[in-house]
Amino acid sequence: MDPQPAYGRKERFKFWLASQVAARLLRLLFRTCRNRILRPDLVEKFFDAGKPGIGVTWHRGAIYFLYFFGAQHPAIMISRSRDGEYLARYLKIMGGVPVRGSSSRGGLAALKEMADYLRDHPDGYAATVADGPRGPSCRAKKGMIALAARTGLPLVPMMWSSNQVWVLKKTWDRTMIPKPFAKVVLTAGREFHYPPDIKGEELEQARQELEDELNRIKDELDAITGYKEPA
Repeated sequence: MDPQPAYGRKERFKFWLASQVAARLLRLLFRTCRNRILRPDLVEKFFDAGKPGIGVTWHRGAIYFLYFFGAQHPAIMISRSRDGEYLARYLKIMGGVPVRGSSSRGGLAALKEMADYLRDHPDGYAATVADGPRGPSCRAKKGMIALAARTGLPLVPMMWSSNQVWVLKKTWDRTMIPKPFAKVVLTAGREFHYPPDIKGEELEQARQELEDELNRIKDELDAITGYKEPA
């Protein structure tokens, strides 16, 4: 399920050590955060009641979401890049199932693996970022729409925000990491359902609607928390 690129022994050790240290430090950090969920009905629907679904968010919040949803053992698409290797190992420690691929490399194979995972785990989840792996930031791609159409499962936009964060300013997505004891506000948008044969203009319209909904809830949460993206 998780094909590994060909790395040497020293590189594999470097990936292992960095991911182990980062995951353990971040887990301790994130456990201090106070979460406020604006849509508890969706938490009950998809997690407490065990209804399968596909989550989608923007890349900026991926690191915290990999921790927050790790206990549900989601299958998450992560790029085959070197940076993706760190994220895949981090996700495994958090409890998730990395599926290596992206819109630019191995995307079709990864989508098939995610569809197979959801078929074999009828109470399972899948997720990814809609604007990855290289952006542009907050511009949706079509991969998760294709997965939702293929599986018949709902696509659920999700987002979190906080004004108590570190922002990695040199990253293209302005990655956000909550600070110790941060107040994190989370929500989900409206569910999207797609026919199995969606394509062409209908697919592009669906992509735009997904992008608009993700940006709507991002702006909503940023306004609630007072977060302002640094210049």
